[in-house]
Amino acid sequence: MKPRLLFLDDNIRDVGGHYLELASLLAEGGAELGYDPELVTHASLLNRNPAARSDARLIHLPFACRFQTRRMEDWSLGVDGPALVDRNLRGIPTGGSIWTRSAQRICDYAARPRRQPGKMLRAWAGAFEESVRKFAPQPADRIVVNTGGDFQMIALAESIDQLDDLPPLSMHVFFHFAVYDQNVTARAHAYGRQVLEMVRHIRRRNHQIWLHATTEPLTEQLRAVGIPATAVPYPTRPRETVREAATEQSARKIVLAGMPRAEKGRGQIRFILQEIQSSLLRSGRMQWSMQLPPRRWQRMIPKSLQDDCRIALADPSPTGPLEILGGNLSSDRYHRWLDSADVGLFLYDARRYAARCSGVLLEMMIRGVPVVVPNRCWLADQVRLANKVSGTIGWIYDEPKEIPKLLESIDLGDSNMAERCRRNADRIRNLHSGASSLRAMGIEDLRRVRLERAG
Repeated sequence: MKPRLLFLDDNIRDVGGHYLELASLLAEGGAELGYDPELVTHASLLNRNPAARSDARLIHLPFACRFQTRRMEDWSLGVDGPALVDRNLRGIPTGGSIWTRSAQRICDYAARPRRQPGKMLRAWAGAFEESVRKFAPQPADRIVVNTGGDFQMIALAESIDQLDDLPPLSMHVFFHFAVYDQNVTARAHAYGRQVLEMVRHIRRRNHQIWLHATTEPLTEQLRAVGIPATAVPYPTRPRETVREAATEQSARKIVLAGMPRAEKGRGQIRFILQEIQSSLLRSGRMQWSMQLPPRRWQRMIPKSLQDDCRIALADPSPTGPLEILGGNLSSDRYHRWLDSADVGLFLYDARRYAARCSGVLLEMMIRGVPVVVPNRCWLADQVRLANKVSGTIGWIYDEPKEIPKLLESIDLGDSNMAERCRRNADRIRNLHSGASSLRAMGIEDLRRVRLERAG
C-alpha cells in the first residue's frame, strides 16, 4: 500500500472559494509525489452542494464531511481575531492581567452557544480525533491541517491527548493569516506563547509537528513571536491558455475576482465605478466584471449603473459596461471567468494583506494577466519581484483614489507587456504547484526515492 496524505480543513463547505481549491491542489501534488491523498471537510459540504461528488477535483479524491465547526480564527490573537489573552489546553484564558482575563471570559460567555470557544475547541478536536482514527495512520503517512492558526493549535493539542494509543503522528500545519499589523504587540506575543505551548505539548506526546506559512512576511512574523516556521509557496492551478495582447475590437475587461468582502475593498467599489463610468465604461473602452451577492448589492453599485447591473445579472454574456456574476461559482465557471480577464484589479486592504497570500493574484499571474495592486503588502512584493525578474507585469497604487487615472493610462494592447506576463506565468507555474508546496514542507518525493533505490 502506498503511503498516504490526510488533508483536513474545517472551512471547506462549498465547491467555490479557495479552501477546496487549496486542498485539491495539495492532493494532486501528493499524488504526483507518490502518495494516496484523502480529505476531511466541513460536515455541511454535501448538504450545501449536492453535486459536489461530481466536481472534477473530488471525483478521484476520497473525502469525508466531518467538522461541525469552522472559522476558528474568530477566536484568534492574530489580526483576524478579537481574542485578548492566550489560553491553556482547555481553552481557559490564562494570560494578561486579571482584568483582561475577566473581559475575555465575558466575551466567551456572551458568544452564541455554538460559537463559545470551549465548545468550538471540543467540536474541532472531536472531528480531528475521529478523522485520524478512521485514517489509521501508518509510520509513512502524513497529516496536513490546511488552515491553521493559534486557536486551532489548542484544539489540535487537545485531540492529541485522546490519541495516545496510536503510533506517533507526523503532522504539518499551514498558517495563512497575519499575526500583527505593523508592530509586534502584546497580543502577538500572546499568540506566540499559545502556539509554542501547544507545540511543546504535542511533542511531549512523541508526535512530530511542523509549522508552515504561505508567505515570507508571515514566516518572519511568526519567527518574531518565537514560532519557527517554514515559508511554503502557495499552489495555484496551471492554465493551458495564457492571455494575449488585447485587440481593438472589444472592451478590455477589468476583473475583480472573488466575492467582495471588507478586507478585499468592498467599500471602494462604488467610488471607483463612479469615477470611471464616463471615461472607460460608457465609452466602451473597458468593461467592469465582478461577482455580487444576490442581496444588498445596491450599496456597492452607483445608482446610475444599477439598471446596467440588473441587465448584466440576467445576461450571461453582457456587452454593456458591467459583467456581473451572481453568487458562488463552480470551479470550472470561476476559472473560465478568470481566463477572460484583460486586467486583474485588487482593492485589498494592504494592512490585512501585509503578510497574507492572495491566491487570486497567483491565479491572475499564471494566466499572464497584468494586475493592479495596493502598495505596502504581499501583493505589491510579488509584482515588484515579477517586474524585476520578467519585466513590468503590473502597477502598484498607494491610495484607491489613484486607480481611475491609472486605469485610464493602461495600454492593454501592448505586445511587450503580454510577452513579459507570459514569462512571469512560466515562473509562477514552476514555483507555485501542489508538488512544490509539499516538497517545501519537507514531504518526501517518493518517486525520487524509488528511482534511487532502483539505481
